[in-house]
Amino acid sequence: MSCAAPKPIHWEDLRNRNPEQILKQDGVTSTSDHAYEVRFLNAKYLVDAGAERITELSPYPSRRLSEEFQILLIRYLVADNGGPVTGVEVSEKDLPGGVTFFQGPHTLYVWPIAERYGRDPEAFEARALELGAQRVPHGDTAMRFFPFPEIPVTYVLWKEDDEFPASVSVLFDKSIIRWFALDMVFTTVLALTDHILTERP
Repeated sequence: MSCAAPKPIHWEDLRNRNPEQILKQDGVTSTSDHAYEVRFLNAKYLVDAGAERITELSPYPSRRLSEEFQILLIRYLVADNGGPVTGVEVSEKDLPGGVTFFQGPHTLYVWPIAERYGRDPEAFEARALELGAQRVPHGDTAMRFFPFPEIPVTYVLWKEDDEFPASVSVLFDKSIIRWFALDMVFTTVLALTDHILTERP
């Protein structure tokens, strides 16, 4: 089931795109006219532009989908294909315009990860592995997620100690800016954190 839905302009944009171009996106298949299956982490979604509806097919068909997440799936489908990863990791502030954009209400939504896992990085690693993430050598624990197949996002967790509170920083492959504008980079992290925290719908 879903909650708030994308606006008509998002659906119109998707319907007006060449299906052959959309199917070039990694992890996307077509089920019928203007209906696509797309993966996000370990979950599969049906994006039906004809019915103007997005539903989760697996693993939890009852999961509620936020408007922001639904828009993110549509924006991925219509994005210019950013091509393969570069292998160059950058912070959000290193992206063009990032210093100005990623502050205030657009600060990356990762503080709940620090709050939940700051004293238990092993639990964070275990949860990340459930979602198909890979271990990488940063911080006390760092996990590279693949919200979309060619868009890796790494969460670096520094655990709480006697002097400092726990913290989480995010690293992106530099190619992400070829896929998404900054608002969708922000939304990708928002959706990723929500999926990490929601072990069951």
